[in-house]
Amino acid sequence: MRSKQILLLFISLSFANCAVKQIRIAPNFESSLDRFKRLTVAIDSSSKVDKVEAALVKSMAEQELAHHKEFIVYPDPSSKNQNCKSPVGKSQGVLTLKLEENLNGTTPSFLVWLSPATFGPSSNGIKISIQAQIQKCDTKEILWEGNASYSYFMGGDEEATLRTSYENKFGKSVGPKVLPYYDILKSLLDRIASPVLNEAEQDEKIEVEAG
Repeated sequence: MRSKQILLLFISLSFANCAVKQIRIAPNFESSLDRFKRLTVAIDSSSKVDKVEAALVKSMAEQELAHHKEFIVYPDPSSKNQNCKSPVGKSQGVLTLKLEENLNGTTPSFLVWLSPATFGPSSNGIKISIQAQIQKCDTKEILWEGNASYSYFMGGDEEATLRTSYENKFGKSVGPKVLPYYDILKSLLDRIASPVLNEAEQDEKIEVEAG
């Protein structure tokens, strides 16, 4: 009986231990991708992170959407297009990210290891929460939204190339946070369906990315 209780505990923890907490998709989102292919990325101004972390996550999100989801991502360096207030170029919508991080907490490390989606951060860790939504600017409709939260230990040397790449762009201070932010953001954005670009749209994408 006790072994069954322990097994049920581990099963329940495995389901509860996902970084992605909730995804909501409008019924017409995937069908709209025949036409809805151009986005900007904005960091919500109420985010509880410093400017360098906001810039780091914004850059990561633009890379993920452009290179792994095939959206045409128009640059919006100042995040002016929050809530579709200021569409850029031919952009049709905006992915807005609201960020929160907590550093160097008091949670015992074994609890963070046991359930990083619930507990944390530890004394040498970080807990990151992201609320994301894609809004279509002509109708102001929310097509997709998701929430994610997870705790990470910092200080490892995993993915050294990724870390170095972002350190060169944003400074050494972001180094320990690169992998945690990348991991949670990717787990969330992986849940977004991807458009398919025709030849003309592929040329547009190349032109936009060339600046």
